[in-house]
Amino acid sequence: MWITSVNLLDMTNKLTTEERRRRRFTEAFRKEQVEIIESGLATQAEIARRYEVRPYTVLRWVNKYGKKRPTQGITMVGSPVDFDRTKQLEEEIESLKILYGEQQIKVVRLEKLVELYKEKLGEDLGKKV
Repeated sequence: MWITSVNLLDMTNKLTTEERRRRRFTEAFRKEQVEIIESGLATQAEIARRYEVRPYTVLRWVNKYGKKRPTQGITMVGSPVDFDRTKQLEEEIESLKILYGEQQIKVVRLEKLVELYKEKLGEDLGKKV
């Protein structure tokens, strides 16, 4: 069942770069290799080495023909306590951002007051060295 039409498994001599460039794998062959990977008989890296193709090429085969599609984005693994703590920290970060923004507004107002004081009274309230 897992015998391929082109038996490259028993190759003792390596293909030249030109020979590798000219190879084209049939769709049936690619699907068969994906089945082997998904059944756990071989890894993507093993298939790539076996047929002297780039690992990314095998990954594209798996993405295109595989039944077990990789999930997009980040998969988080953890306990409910971890998720609760993460949510709590995210809320704390948001409240700190708001507080920081309010403090920045106060600083700008105070700087403007110092400028107005300097204009009206001609005195500098800045730090004296």
